[in-house]
Amino acid sequence: MKRFKNILLVLSNHTDETSSSLTRAITLAKTNQADLTILHVLPKLSLNSYSKKLGTTSQQLKEKVQAHEKAKLNQLCSSLEPGLGINTVLKIGKRYIETIRSVQSDNFDLVIKEADAIDWFSRLVGSDDMHLLRKCPCPVWLTKRDEKLDYRNIIAAVDLDSEKDKANIDTLNQNILDLACSLSLSDLASVHVVNVYDLPESGFISLWVDNPDKVESELAEDERRHRQRRMDVLLEGLKDRIGEMSYHFLSLHTHIVAGIPDRELPQMAETIKADLVVMGTVARTGIAGVIMGNTAESILSQLNCSVLAIKPDGFESPVL
Repeated sequence: MKRFKNILLVLSNHTDETSSSLTRAITLAKTNQADLTILHVLPKLSLNSYSKKLGTTSQQLKEKVQAHEKAKLNQLCSSLEPGLGINTVLKIGKRYIETIRSVQSDNFDLVIKEADAIDWFSRLVGSDDMHLLRKCPCPVWLTKRDEKLDYRNIIAAVDLDSEKDKANIDTLNQNILDLACSLSLSDLASVHVVNVYDLPESGFISLWVDNPDKVESELAEDERRHRQRRMDVLLEGLKDRIGEMSYHFLSLHTHIVAGIPDRELPQMAETIKADLVVMGTVARTGIAGVIMGNTAESILSQLNCSVLAIKPDGFESPVL
């Protein structure tokens, strides 16, 4: 399945010709016959004090810095496989803002970036990475610095909870599943379709029934069957989209797990040694300013693998 047409690789603090993020971006561009652009964003520099000491102007220093960084960017591209036709862009500003502006202006359909935090998501809050996860309108793929080039286990975390806004959530689930399976077919990886659900009312059943354990068990089983039916519909839709032959070629596993999502999903990722988690990130609270839900952020903070985060169709970034 060819999923992407226009890929943007954002250079992080450590990206070089050996980086897995660069290798992943090149491989994906080849597989999808997609355009690939490498974006390097320089921070705004205050050069006035230096220019006076050096007897030049801040503008001249700025141009020299840009020329130096552009030469390094070209050198990086020249060290790669010839004939790739990679575009390069150099910008000045905040990295996440310039990345999102590039997505908006040039219609990129995927952003790939190596995560800056050495210890992964423990320092995401306030970082460029978290801003991209919250605000970038296209899928964002954050890779680990030391990740394997070939994935073996991919988690597709789907939402089978709410009947509210069901059409949009179903579409998001389809996009999550399609992306996970597309990557699975290229990497020959297993896909684990996971839904974790909580039954918060179960703790109060004893207040109004005589046999709470039996009633709680029956409610839990009813909920599990309901979610299994929705999971079956989701997988039937996948089969219709990719064809029966591709569907049966997939190594597909389903998991419907009762528990607290931000506890059970990271634990499952650890148990199956997931290389990548594909998940949606936008909250449905309707509260102004809420771009990513608490559950999604809690899950992200506990994962120790790469993440491909997807927004619902029609999401508009607050960054202009």
